[in-house]
Amino acid sequence: MLTIRRAPSRRAGFTLIELVIAMVLMSLVGGAIVKLLLRQQRFYNSTSDLIQTRQQIRQAAAMLPSDLRGISSIGGDIFSMSDSALEFRSVFGSSVVCVNAGGTLSTVPRNLASRATMTNWATTPVVGDSLVVYNNGATLAVAGQGWLFYRITAVTPVTTNAANGCPNATGLTRAGDITAANPSLQLGLTPAAPNTIAVGAAIRFFRHVRYRIYRETDNQWYLGFYNCLFGRVPVCNVTQPIAGPFQPYATNGTSGVQFAYYDVAGAVTANPLQVARISLVVRGQSTGLVNLSGGGGTVFHDSLRIEVGLRNRQ
Repeated sequence: MLTIRRAPSRRAGFTLIELVIAMVLMSLVGGAIVKLLLRQQRFYNSTSDLIQTRQQIRQAAAMLPSDLRGISSIGGDIFSMSDSALEFRSVFGSSVVCVNAGGTLSTVPRNLASRATMTNWATTPVVGDSLVVYNNGATLAVAGQGWLFYRITAVTPVTTNAANGCPNATGLTRAGDITAANPSLQLGLTPAAPNTIAVGAAIRFFRHVRYRIYRETDNQWYLGFYNCLFGRVPVCNVTQPIAGPFQPYATNGTSGVQFAYYDVAGAVTANPLQVARISLVVRGQSTGLVNLSGGGGTVFHDSLRIEVGLRNRQ
């Protein structure tokens, strides 16, 4: 009798060689993916550092010129100046005299129905601020005219059509101009303003400020700012960083924030009364290594130069 035997069936699966090949391929693909992710992460971090560096440069370049343009060097606005710091009167507002009552001056409200702009300020004046007001003098003689400096000792909002504010009788306001949200400010001054200061005289409000490059506790260099208010304790507040970090201060012309001063002839000057133009150079550097090409990382540097012409100078 013929007997037929079935061959044993082969079990499904992978051989050792197939598993090794699959693992090698997976390792290659996984390594490529990880390498790509690391490169993307490095590119993202480098781009963020680059953007942050340029943003800080632009921030410093946007803040300083607006303050510098209001300086009147011939009027003594600059207190001290160097290649790393500048101390001066910073104008933050202007107005006109509406009433001069017994040595106190009242301002015109900011918003008028006539849409004329006679008062404008970045911040409301407070006790301790200073102002200059134009004095027409008692006669038409030029010798009796000029700007007078005062310190503000009291600020009283006048919210009605009162004589000590800016009444409609002056012709500078109309009915409804003065409200609680739109007051006239009565300013007490030291010394008292003379009666020769007439209605309509120009007023400029200012504070004593200082910009400088300095090293913070994190060992980085920043553009710092402080202001001074008489009667405040302390009079001058602590320097606060407003932009940075920048390149360190150096005497070889590579400082992160560098000032230079020129007279009307374009020559460098050290006389605050002769300054007609201020040159500002801001140099930034990244806080970490920037690597955009995939090669070795380097510290990113960028700079910006701004020339600011001062008012009342040719």
